[in-house]
Amino acid sequence: MKVGLLFIWMSCMSVMNLEAQNTQLEYRPFAQDGKVWETQVGWIMENVYGNYIDGDTLINGETWKKVYNYVFLPEWGCTYYAAIRDEGKKVYAIAKGSTKPRLLYDFNLKKGDILRCGVEGNAFGCLLEKDEKPDTLLGFPFESYLRVDKIDTIKVRDLQFRRFTLTLLDAYKEYYRTGEASVLDNVVWVEGVGSGAGPFSPWLPLPPRKSFFTSCCIGKTCIFGDTDFYDAEVSVSVNSILSKRKDNENNNFDLTGRRLNSTPEKGMYIKNGKKWLRK
Repeated sequence: MKVGLLFIWMSCMSVMNLEAQNTQLEYRPFAQDGKVWETQVGWIMENVYGNYIDGDTLINGETWKKVYNYVFLPEWGCTYYAAIRDEGKKVYAIAKGSTKPRLLYDFNLKKGDILRCGVEGNAFGCLLEKDEKPDTLLGFPFESYLRVDKIDTIKVRDLQFRRFTLTLLDAYKEYYRTGEASVLDNVVWVEGVGSGAGPFSPWLPLPPRKSFFTSCCIGKTCIFGDTDFYDAEVSVSVNSILSKRKDNENNNFDLTGRRLNSTPEKGMYIKNGKKWLRK
C-alpha cells in the first residue's frame, strides 16, 4: 500500500514540476539591442531583406527601440523603419510615417483565444486591440481573425522558446463563432523571434520551407533559424501537461495504488492524491 501511495505522489509531483517549469519560463523579450532579423525576398537566395535594432528613442515620454531596415547588406545603406517596445508580454510598434502605437504580438494569449488583425501603411500588419476599429485596405475595412490552437515550449540551440500555433480564419465569414471556420493555414509565433513570415508580419501564415524568414540573431549569435519553425524539438507541451494533470485528477485508486476504471463502490479510496470515503 505504501509503495502504491508513493508512486501516485511521485507521479503527481512530476507533472506539477513540469508545469511549474513551463509557467516560470522567463519571458524572452522581442525588443533587444543588437537583434537582427533577415528575410529572403522572393525566391532568389541572395535577395535578403534585413531589420535590426539599434538604440533608443523617446516617443510621448516613453522609451522605444529603433528598428532599421536594409536590402542585401547593411553596409549598403539603412533606413529607419519602426519603433518597438515590450510592455509586459505584449509587443507594440510604431511604423515609419505613423504616430499610432499598434499591437504587434500578444504573448499573454491562451489556447482558444481569438484575436483580430488589421493592416497599416508600409506593409506593416498589426493586431487590433479590444474595440479598436479596423483599418482600410484599398478603401474597404480590413479585418481578419486568428485563433490560438496550440502553445508549447521548444528547444533550439540549447535555448527554450514558447511557440504559438494559430489558425488564420476567413476574414469575410463569421463561421468561426460556430466552429465552422474556413481555415486557410497556420500562423506560427515564437516568443522573442516573431512570425515565420517575418518579424513584422504577425498574421501571415507560415510559408513553405526555405523561403521568407531566414534567421534571428543577437549580434553574431544566431538564436533561431528558418528550419527551426518546422523542426524545433518540443521539450514541454503546455496542453499535454494540463491534459495529463486533468486525467490524473479524474482517476480513482484503491488503497493498494491500483487504478479503478469504473465508479467505485462504497469504501475508502484515493482521489486527487488524498483519501476519499465514498458513502
